[in-house]
Amino acid sequence: MAFAILAAVPGCGSRVDGSAHPAEIDVRTLDVGNYTTDPLETRFHYSPSLHDGLLLAEMRLDGQLVTGPEIDPRLKYGTGAKSFDTPADAAQILTATSEPVLAAAGMLFGVGTANADQPRPDYGEVPPGSTRTRTIVMQFPDAAAATRAAADLERADFQVAADANKPVSLPKYPDAHTHWRPEVPAMGSFLARGAYVVYATVAVKDPDAAQLTELVQKVYDAQTPLLDALPPLDREGILRQPWDPAGLLRQSLNPNGFGMPDFTSEFASGPRGFLHRIGDQDHWRRVLSDSKVDAFALSGSAYEGATMMFRAADPQTAHTLWSTILEPAFPGAVDAPPKVPGARCGEGQSDTLTDKHRYRCAITYRRFVATVDSDQLADAYQRAAAQYALLANSTW
Repeated sequence: MAFAILAAVPGCGSRVDGSAHPAEIDVRTLDVGNYTTDPLETRFHYSPSLHDGLLLAEMRLDGQLVTGPEIDPRLKYGTGAKSFDTPADAAQILTATSEPVLAAAGMLFGVGTANADQPRPDYGEVPPGSTRTRTIVMQFPDAAAATRAAADLERADFQVAADANKPVSLPKYPDAHTHWRPEVPAMGSFLARGAYVVYATVAVKDPDAAQLTELVQKVYDAQTPLLDALPPLDREGILRQPWDPAGLLRQSLNPNGFGMPDFTSEFASGPRGFLHRIGDQDHWRRVLSDSKVDAFALSGSAYEGATMMFRAADPQTAHTLWSTILEPAFPGAVDAPPKVPGARCGEGQSDTLTDKHRYRCAITYRRFVATVDSDQLADAYQRAAAQYALLANSTW
């Protein structure tokens, strides 16, 4: 499934608390309309559960899932991301034969993402002949279960076309379970890494075993160090996952006050969590790197208009991000919101508005940068004012 740079939800509540700090405005003077400027924890309390803990664990894993440019500079574009926590859901992006294997091995959760050397159209698939990768990481209860699952998953996948598939040995990863069909320009591979299993599928223009083998190994080269830096979770660890580890959701404009974890609309992770949701990963990876962004959050659905929040290293790098974040998607010149310091807005091009709102405003406050979206400019201004006030009111 593909994701756009997402979009915030109108709501109620008009009280603007707080007082001005030195060199800052009194946010009570801003026109925030009916948008609340109270931090989210004043309206929402997270109560841990295994279901929500799994969602938080998936967000944590997503932050360590490789992006296309990390695999190969050619893979500039993201083409979709998805999380799952049941064997049935996992089988929808693996194969139907994988479901009993995953159930027997006790799979806990997983995340998958895909990349290509050409962009995916708004409606349709990546152009034929593209170089493509899909990386899926699943966590199991322990290393023994993961090792068994990797072998069993390969066996089940191989048997789907046993007369045509051929096993492949990866020179750099002899423990990987890999196969391909000589007449098909694609290759699939399973590798156990501690309590994780990485499933890599790659495709190129022509059936070339050497080229496919090299690309699978590049996926593992990029992904395995990230997993080595991410200690696996047991069930208690899943239950105890922090709801908002970097404190960005509490500072994000969330008019309806709904804070339950959701992979697509109430999400907190690292910068890769943002990159997995956009098309041009190459451009935005450089932008986030230049601004030293270390945390990202998304609050609200794309349909209603979401808030995105980024944490940069300091006010200077935050300003760098703020000055570029509206381009290239919102290049149209629009006046800045009245009286809102550190805010600017842009209008999207008419031929790119199929999956986003017409206006986006960017707000910077100290080391934070936020964006808000709307189809009405006056509403975008009020959202921007409310977001600035909320940041000023939530610095504790």
